[in-house]
Amino acid sequence: MHSFSCRFDCYPFRHDPNKLKMSNKRRRCFTIAEKVKIIERLESGVSNKDLCQELGISQSTLSTIWKSKDQIKSVFQKDMTSNKRLKCSQHQDVEQALLEWFKIQRSKNIPISGPILQEKATEFGKRFNKIDFQCSSSWINRFRQRHNIVFGKISGESSSVPVGVSENWLEHVWPNLRKNYSDCDIYNADETGLFYRLTPSQTLRFKGETCSGGKLSKERLTILVASNMTGSYKKKLLVIGKSKTPRCFKNVKNLTVDYKSNKKAWMTGDIFSDWLKEWDKQLAKEKRHILLTVDNCPAHPPVQTEFIKLVFLPPNTTSVLQPMDQGIIKAIKVKFRKKLVLKIINQEEQGKDIKISVLDAILMISDAWNDISTTTIRNCFHHAGFKASVNDETEIVNENNLDTECFSEENIQSFAEVDDALLTNEEPNEEEIVKSILNEKNNDESEQGDEESEEIVFKVPSISEMYFYIDQVRTFVSVNSDINTPEVSMALNNISNFVKKSYSNYKQTTIKDYFSNKS
Repeated sequence: MHSFSCRFDCYPFRHDPNKLKMSNKRRRCFTIAEKVKIIERLESGVSNKDLCQELGISQSTLSTIWKSKDQIKSVFQKDMTSNKRLKCSQHQDVEQALLEWFKIQRSKNIPISGPILQEKATEFGKRFNKIDFQCSSSWINRFRQRHNIVFGKISGESSSVPVGVSENWLEHVWPNLRKNYSDCDIYNADETGLFYRLTPSQTLRFKGETCSGGKLSKERLTILVASNMTGSYKKKLLVIGKSKTPRCFKNVKNLTVDYKSNKKAWMTGDIFSDWLKEWDKQLAKEKRHILLTVDNCPAHPPVQTEFIKLVFLPPNTTSVLQPMDQGIIKAIKVKFRKKLVLKIINQEEQGKDIKISVLDAILMISDAWNDISTTTIRNCFHHAGFKASVNDETEIVNENNLDTECFSEENIQSFAEVDDALLTNEEPNEEEIVKSILNEKNNDESEQGDEESEEIVFKVPSISEMYFYIDQVRTFVSVNSDINTPEVSMALNNISNFVKKSYSNYKQTTIKDYFSNKS
């Protein structure tokens, strides 16, 4: 099924209320795309009466559309495939800027008409020095067709949320959205900022820092976390940094996360769209449909996907309705910072300078995510109001604790929450939109960020070094009875056998080469 954002839930309504009664007497004709949007409005819980009144149609017309919903969706999917063959605009930069601007206005629930789009396109044409660009109404129509945009009143949304909107959404809207999905197919995703090499002594310096305008971008990362409500599937983290190819990635063939970059280390609409489309391809192979909830922000544009139904949470309610914000992200950060402190202590004990690379951070944040229990995830979804379809009494597990022997309770909280205020995206103005597109055309994004001068290149241990290290670990385990368990021994044996096999192959090759050179 093709999925749409609630931000594009707009229709060609009649603006003159005096003409509404006349329109009720006539049978309205809708395009396939408009019928799909009507069907999705009904599926989201909007009543037949309200929708008929908004659209100026009779109950029988609406009933006919609803009865034919499967056929309409099937035809629409075929139409969408053919739309890919539409002729591209000759002024791609203007079109890209206009689309980005349009998405931002829609995210703020601002209604946009054809003349407004035409005027804005003309302004962008001037900014790009397009002397020959003439924005006609036909150009706007083709633009709308390429991006499946329809105009009209945006109903059911408001820039300010009345009291009780969260409860109302959970009670009246959410049940209809989720009714066709099992618990394991309902997901939530959210971004968080992370000062990845922050030491406890720097907490006061960085606490409350928003990093607006890309400030301190070399000190931070943005992490996108996604999971289903049962905790049975934790999606690989998406990490966004400043540098496109950090030097510490040299010699690393596979990362434990998906990595993207931009100059401010922020989430962007393009990064989010690419991430979602790649996930959709994966789900297509599995022939599996999911529902994904995200917050409503400019970095989350409506993306057309076949296997992911994208649902935007009501504006200004994410602190209540966002499962990731109910403790999952905090638990990840607490576990990450514990690993960070242990790494710093280890470096100090070895007399080394304290250096934390992007790769170090990726390995630690990935491990922290793997350590989050399914119980914690289920609890957080439950706390946000996403009730399990089957009664599931879960044990409350507190994962938000650092080692209290190292920190006081006050310091623990400060260290865990130091980057809570970090921005993960920003609404660009028109000048920034144009600049961003020009930078992309000129390949202006640097290959390596400023932070690389402080990082060391990751050195891959040789096979002989690995052979030595595994024996060292064995010795350490053997003299510590509390960790010398059958499970640890089995894990060490597996690693040891792998290293020995690699070492054996390496030695055989070396001996062959030696004798070949001698002969």
